[in-house]
Amino acid sequence: MDSESLALILSAAALVVSLVMAMKQVAIMRGSNQLPVLVELFQEFRSEDFQRAEAYVIERLAQENDPAVGMTGLPEEARVAVNKVVGFFSGFAYFATRRMADESLVIPLLGYRANRAWQALDPFIRRERELRGDSDRYACLYEHFVSRIRANMPLDTSFGLRLQTIPPEEPGSSGPGATRQTPATDN
Repeated sequence: MDSESLALILSAAALVVSLVMAMKQVAIMRGSNQLPVLVELFQEFRSEDFQRAEAYVIERLAQENDPAVGMTGLPEEARVAVNKVVGFFSGFAYFATRRMADESLVIPLLGYRANRAWQALDPFIRRERELRGDSDRYACLYEHFVSRIRANMPLDTSFGLRLQTIPPEEPGSSGPGATRQTPATDN
């Protein structure tokens, strides 16, 4: 093999290595962009205001209000709670849909709570869409998020998670039991 051919092969190999390294660097940068967004949203998730709003939506919204009024017809306390919950989960949905936050991080952490709140909000959201009569599809990002959550049930084994469980202790046992690993499913 002559020196020109060898130089061409080495140049091609260097180009391939450079491309692979660039792709890895882009993936690392994408991951580092997710962290501040997730931290800020999780701070909101832990706030007393959000916890109260979510509890209101799940425990009292349907008992105290008629879905026929939609969202805009709700009394102020209910409307504020609903807007806080819908806005919060719609925000996570937006970031996940735009791939600014990895779905495999967001869904296992928030899926149960987002789905549970959606179940309480669903008749109100659907009625609000009817009342608006336009095509903006109120809370469509949140709805998409919940559909992705439901597509990845059960959440404790989605996205390749292998979570361990602690079996209940037997009465009279002298210490903690062994852990078990739940099987992973490919979704």
